Amino acid sequence: MPGFPLPSDDGALVAAVLAGDHDAFSDLVQKYQRPLLRVAASRLGRSDWAEDAVQETFLCAFRSLHTYDSHYNFRTWLWTILLNQCRRQYQRRMRTPLVTAWSDQSDTSQPVPRETVCDSLSPQIQLLAKERAEQLEQLLAELPEAQADAMRLRFYGGLKFQEIADAMGSGLSTAKNRVRVGLTRMAEMIAQRPHRDLCQSDDPAFGPLAEDCHEL
Repeated sequence: MPGFPLPSDDGALVAAVLAGDHDAFSDLVQKYQRPLLRVAASRLGRSDWAEDAVQETFLCAFRSLHTYDSHYNFRTWLWTILLNQCRRQYQRRMRTPLVTAWSDQSDTSQPVPRETVCDSLSPQIQLLAKERAEQLEQLLAELPEAQADAMRLRFYGGLKFQEIADAMGSGLSTAKNRVRVGLTRMAEMIAQRPHRDLCQSDDPAFGPLAEDCHEL
């Protein structure tokens, strides 16, 4: 899928880090930070929580890199860590009362902005894409957790079905079924709303989703 980081040189970067070149890990962070943030933001619904989850993901990956088995896909391993960190972040936050002063206008308490198109597009197209992104988030929130996570990995992370299966600890058929059932359920929900079907969108930001609508 175009626009998503490719894992081709991950092995070389990991080997460099293990050999003592810590700058190589910065390259991995730069490579995966954006898609990880997209999935974490969708999963947790807040930018500050998402940033914390991604930071913890990279810290955990760095500390545990010596345990990484190079026979497996590095980015799949990284996505597995992120999903675990998102669960822990959510559980920890839910146990901690949210105390915010009435005068506090910090952006960290605001919903996560959805960046789905480049800034060069017209304001009208950007607005339409934003509305579609918000619609997608609403639909994902209504799906069972496993289906929604599979959809997030596919749509925001650009993972292949086998990578989704590996990241979520499931079989390939289960990963495909989660995305297929998720798409079917979303289509049913869309049919009940006065919105255009996402699967028929010509917005390039929805390419992976539209492809799956026709392939699965």
